[in-house]
Formats: sequence, C-alpha cells, structure tokens
Amino acid sequence: MNLLFNQNNDINAITKELKKSSLSFTNRLQSIIHDAKFVDLVQQELQLPLVANERCGLWYIPPNKRTDTCYFKSTDGHTNVWSFSLRRLNLHLLPIISANKGIIVVDSTRRGKPMPDALLKTIPIWCAVINTVVFGESPTGSWLRTPLIVPRSEHNAIEKLIPGFVKNVKCLNVFDQNHKLDKPLVPRFFYPGCASEELGDDVFNICCVSVSKQVPIHKTISTRGDDGTVVGFDYVQGSADDHELWVPKPLPKFNADVFWQVIDKLVDSSSGYIPSWRGDEELVDIILEQVKSDSSTGLALQAVGKTGIHFGSLSQDIAFNELPFDTIILHDDVKVVNKDDKSSKKVHQFSIPNNKKGSNMLRSLLPDIISKIDLQSPILILCGTGKDLSVGVVLILLCLNFDLDWNKVNKAPPVTKTLVKQHLGKLSNLYKVNPQRSTLQSINSYLFAQNINTDNS
Repeated sequence: MNLLFNQNNDINAITKELKKSSLSFTNRLQSIIHDAKFVDLVQQELQLPLVANERCGLWYIPPNKRTDTCYFKSTDGHTNVWSFSLRRLNLHLLPIISANKGIIVVDSTRRGKPMPDALLKTIPIWCAVINTVVFGESPTGSWLRTPLIVPRSEHNAIEKLIPGFVKNVKCLNVFDQNHKLDKPLVPRFFYPGCASEELGDDVFNICCVSVSKQVPIHKTISTRGDDGTVVGFDYVQGSADDHELWVPKPLPKFNADVFWQVIDKLVDSSSGYIPSWRGDEELVDIILEQVKSDSSTGLALQAVGKTGIHFGSLSQDIAFNELPFDTIILHDDVKVVNKDDKSSKKVHQFSIPNNKKGSNMLRSLLPDIISKIDLQSPILILCGTGKDLSVGVVLILLCLNFDLDWNKVNKAPPVTKTLVKQHLGKLSNLYKVNPQRSTLQSINSYLFAQNINTDNS
C-alpha cells in the first residue's frame, strides 16, 4: 500500500512539474509571438484597422499597429447572463468604423474553445443594439448575427433581450453626430483553421478575430520562423489571458506595451522567435535591464472637457515638479519625490491598491479625498490605470458640480443612479474608461449619503 502511495505521489509530482514547465514564461511569450503572426496574416487579407480587445488582445498587436482598443467582456456573453454593458459602450469605435469598411477586433481565449464569448456573443449583441438604435427594426426581422457554434436556442434567447438593451441605451442620450452610420454593423468570425468569410460592401464588417488555435493542453508544436527555420515550443492557447497570474514576480509592471517595447531584445532577429536556449531567468534579466533604461515619467492624463478636471494613470515614481497642478494620487506603489514645500501646488496621496480591494477601500476614504479638492483651480486625479479609481472620483465631481453638458452649476442637482450612468456614459464615449462594479458601488454610496434629494431608482 505504501509503495503504491509513493508511486502515485511520484507520478503526481512529475505531472505537476511537466505542467509547470510547459506553462513557462518563455513558452507563453513564444505562443504570443506565434499568435501575433496570425493577426498579421488576417490584417493583410482583410485590410481593416486593428483594434485590440483589452486586456488580452493588447498582447497580440504592437502599439504602433493598433488603431485603437476596446473593452468587450466575455462575461456579458456568458450563457443565461447576456448583457449590454452601459459602462462599456465602446462608442468611440463608430467613427473609426465609419471612416473604413469596418474593423478587426482581436482577442483570444484559453478555455479549450475556438473563440471567447466576447467575440461569439458580446460583440454580436453590441452590433444588434447599435443597429436598432440607429436604424430601428431590421428589415429582415433581427439584427442579431451569431456564428453556427452558438446554439440556435441561445441565439433566440439573446434576441428576445435586445429591445430591453436598446431601451436602456436610449435613456443615456449619448448618441450624437459622431455616431451616425449609413450602413449597419455586421459581425464576422475568424480563428485559426476556420473557413474564410466573405466581407460585404453594403455593411460595416466587424471582424471578430480569435488568434489562438484550439489545441489539447500544452501541446508541443513546430512552426517556421521568419527565416524558414523550424522553431519548437510548448504552445499555450490564449497564453496572454490574465497576465498578472503568470508574469514572474520580479516583473510586477510587465504588460503588453512593455512586451512590445522589449521584443527586439528577446527574439532572434532572423527567426522572429525567442532562441530555444534562452530560459526564463535570462528573459527576466533582459526585460528588467530594458525597463530600467526607460526614462519616461509613467504619467498619462486627459482633460474632462473644460471642467478643469483632469484624470489619468501613474505607473512609477514621479518628481513633484512633473505634476502640472494640484493632484490627488490614488496609488500604493508609487512615490512623489523632491517635494517643494514652498510651492503653492498641493499633492495628496492615498495608499489604495489598484484592484477590487482598493475599490472597496475607496468608500471609507472618499470624504477625505473629496475634501482635498478645490474646483476653483485645475485638479488632476491619478490612479494606476487611469480607468477605474480616478474615474470614480471624477464621477463624483461631475454629479455634484456640473450638469450633463458639463457646465458648472451653483447647486448640486438631485443625484440618481440614472444621473451617474449618464455622466459615466459621456465619459465612456470620450475616453476609454472602465470603473469596476465595486468602484461604482463606492461612488454611489458616497453620492447618496451626500445628496439629501436622492432617488435610488
């Protein structure tokens, strides 16, 4: 019995080690490089602008080849929980689509299927809703178009929800001249090994491209490099997904943009792939050295109309004199150095992690944060992403101090959930923001506590 137990333990240990080896940092990056080459081939054939679906899709398109990014979540397409997100309107894509014959949306999935639900159902729902808002009812009875791998029963169930989604979107009043379309949006579906799909000239083609090949777990593949040499590695389907879980601990800030920034230092210039003799430790050392040599401030900001409110992201330590005016920093992993005590500029930092825990922490800190803000002068609000915590504070300032045209008001308007959604809809229309649900819950809690004329409907 003990002998059998020991043998089973040995087998389990070996299996675990093999799995760990096949999912190595090197194999993941090799797989990303391999799949990015598929994106190049698709783009050459379709000749449409490349749009990366955040976050996974960012890894498969170099920044200089991305026309833009979008945020369609797979959870909005999961069976029986289909949704049209009012926090992720993606209306910024419509001018790009109108100026071209459509777009290519790039994403991937690691879950043993050819396409993620974001491409299979979330984008088709989005197209159907936008078409209905712009054109009214479809002359053929329905604007919804899904591929054959979506069961017909599921397609029909989604179809029944479209009128409700349309009603919710119309309540936001976010459509304007920038969103005019003279042709409907029609999703097309592409993945490695699929049959080619013809594009229509009488529609805007929304090409949903899943870049990773569906394979058994950790399959060793052989492919040809740019120079024709054979390259072999353990292929990881959708290897870029949830990068925080697989990026080595010495590289906490390693993301898609950093990957493309250093890729020439990682790969062999002839094959375009990482040399087989280069291991994880060497890759980490190369990336660390390259990142240290980057002299950028890590600061990115944008203005909220003419309100005097600015928001953005901060990814590394920053000198006091590099902050343009009064600043609120919602971040626990950066420092402001070389502070000038004689300056009239005020900088307040709140140690909040940029994750769900931080979103929940925000609730108790908001009274102190808001008390530090004087809208008589420009204000900058920063967090780690520029899309979540900072956006939440911006929403509070807009709801309490501005109308829906973002004109300053003397008296705070009654705060309702609809008002919050309308301001967020306008922000989402202009900027690529995506506050977490927990962040919005913290914002609503603060706003409803502050405003005595609250309507929670």
